This record gives sequence, structure tokens and C-alpha cells, in this order.
Amino acid sequence: MLSTTAVAPTTSASAAASAPAAAQRPAYRCGMDVFGHTASGRIKFRRVENARVEVSKTSRGTVDWRPISWALVSLNRWPGTETTNQLVAATDGKVRLVETEWHTGSALDVRVSKIVGRGYPSRRVSVTDGHIYWVAADGSLHRKTWNGARFVRPMKLPVSLSTATAMTALETDFGRLVYYTDRAGALHVVADDGPNSTDTVLRSSGYGKITGLRVGSCISRDYSGQRYDLGLLSVNRKRGVARFQRALRAAAAEPGRVTKAVRVRPSDWTWRRLG
Repeated sequence: MLSTTAVAPTTSASAAASAPAAAQRPAYRCGMDVFGHTASGRIKFRRVENARVEVSKTSRGTVDWRPISWALVSLNRWPGTETTNQLVAATDGKVRLVETEWHTGSALDVRVSKIVGRGYPSRRVSVTDGHIYWVAADGSLHRKTWNGARFVRPMKLPVSLSTATAMTALETDFGRLVYYTDRAGALHVVADDGPNSTDTVLRSSGYGKITGLRVGSCISRDYSGQRYDLGLLSVNRKRGVARFQRALRAAAAEPGRVTKAVRVRPSDWTWRRLG
């Protein structure tokens, strides 16, 4: 930033050295809270900002259900402490309302409050804070609305996800979006507009080995405002690799391109399921 005074500013050696690094810092912060579980049944949590893991927690105990999709319903945060309520779809076809809690230096606590849904698929299902999406046996995409107590108002959307391999959904200020990969390795986005819903291919290849997807919103680095691009996290659990990229112009009538994928550090994403 230019000085507003007539006197030329002096620059220390340390400030000069840090200037190139600051210039390279991205102008955005894309955040994603990602849950998964280990083979032993412990729940794992990672908070990802752009291409780096900022928080990593593992539960003390184990669960006998296998979560596949998580959605934040409410959050309470204090310095060093965070509690949430989450909607969690699992491979047993049930949706649970789950409370999580963690403190700096401690493990993750996970407590089931109640079961709020049953009869959903074991894999191709995704929850948001307002809806649940799932792929039926005939490949059609369905959704129901969360009213704070249960899922209501079922609707069949006019798109087919019969070849979907991984999916994730997000409620945004500019609409409801479902991202998914297919067997051909393509990346798609479905804009949920009820009977006028559309399915757009964002990339035609490169996602053939993806087994988990997560999407999150982006804001300006200085927190001055929301951006109209979204962060995408794609995971190959077999190889333990996660990659971050942005979906640009996500609010546009015709979605824009996605940026080049960057590997997330640290690696080792070997969870059996990723929400």
C-alpha cells in the first residue's frame, strides 16, 4: 500500500524480506470442516483452510456406525473450545443429530443426540444444514428438507446421477449446489432449482480415483466480504492424498472453471469414509 504522507517511508530489512511472501499469499480463505473415521471406528476431524490442515482431532472412543456425510447445524466457539451440532448420514441408512466438542490439547468428543432419519442409501447421500440429497436405485437424485426436527417434503429432481462415485452438497446465498464425480472421471455440479435443476460438467477427466468430496465457502483474506467462488476438497483415500481447488463463478448462471488442484498438507487421508 502506498504511503499517504510526503515523507518516503523507511523499510526495515525484516519487512522487506517478508514482502514477497505477503504478496504471494492468496486473497481468499476457503474453509472446510471435514470428518471421517478410521477402520477401528474412531471419528477424525480436520479443519482445512485452502490447501492446509489447520486443526486435526481424533475421538477418544469408537462408534459402531459409519458416518459418510456431515452438515453443521449450530456452532458455539470460545478461545480454545468448540462445540457443534451436526446432521450425520451414515452407511446404515440412518441420519443422526450428533454433538461434537473439542478443546485445545484434547481429543474430540462425539455424542449422538437422536436419530432423525432412516432408510437412506449407504453411500451416495449428502446432508446440508437444510436438506438431504441421495441417489435412488434408478440413479435419480432426490432431496428432502430439514425442518429442525425431521426431513419433510420429498422431491425428485430431473437429473440422473446413476454413475456418481462421490458427492457433496452445500447451501449458499446464491443457491443449493451438489458436486459429484462420475465413473468416467468427470466433475459435475448440479444447481438445485427444483424442476428446473441443471447438471453441468466442470471438468471431463481427472477425477476417476476420487472417493470423497467436500465443498466449502470462501471469504476475502481480510474478512471484508464473501466471495462467489467455492473451495473443493477431493480425496483419494486409497493413496492418502487430498487436493484443494476453487470452483470459480459458482454463483453464475453458467458455472465457470475450476482452478488447478493443489495437494493438501499434511497428507495421509486414509479414512474409510469421508463426509
